[in-house]
Amino acid sequence: MQTVSNVLNLVKEAIKPALQKAQVVVDATAGNGHDTLFLAEHAADEAKIYAFDIQDAALSNTRALTAEYAERINYVLASHDKIAELVPRPIDVAMFNLGYLPGEEHCVTTKTESTMTAVRQVLDKLTCNGVCVIVAYPGHEAGAQEAASLEEFFAVLPRKNYTVGCYRLLNHARTAPYAYVVEKVW
Repeated sequence: MQTVSNVLNLVKEAIKPALQKAQVVVDATAGNGHDTLFLAEHAADEAKIYAFDIQDAALSNTRALTAEYAERINYVLASHDKIAELVPRPIDVAMFNLGYLPGEEHCVTTKTESTMTAVRQVLDKLTCNGVCVIVAYPGHEAGAQEAASLEEFFAVLPRKNYTVGCYRLLNHARTAPYAYVVEKVW
């Protein structure tokens, strides 16, 4: 089992310093709540956390897992493409863990159009030195489309405004999950 090289573990470690100073944190894909819990455990005590998902089951799972931090978390039953509308303040840290809800039907997945809209909204609202991480899952059709669109988009972001890194496991299948880390530097 991977520990250090696990994509999700690596990006979580990468954003810990930013989380310690964050005032507004977004989990754009709450899922079963593991990322929301991580964000709550490592964000500043005064940080406000927004957990978005389109599935009732996902938000129920997230609420149950993060009950200890519930007073700091706004559970949002809405698509992440509503971030600009529903998160009123600038964002310090955002996390997207794309794909489908583990343990549920795989036919409900994040979609390229809403994901790209949400990523653009987050980057527009990101504070200077704010960080956005996106874990892509190209192993299924919808995930492959998202991953290709993200790569195209990130490749042309202006360097004067953003630094974008990509972490891939080179000796694994091309369909293995990988992550982008975007920092706003303007």
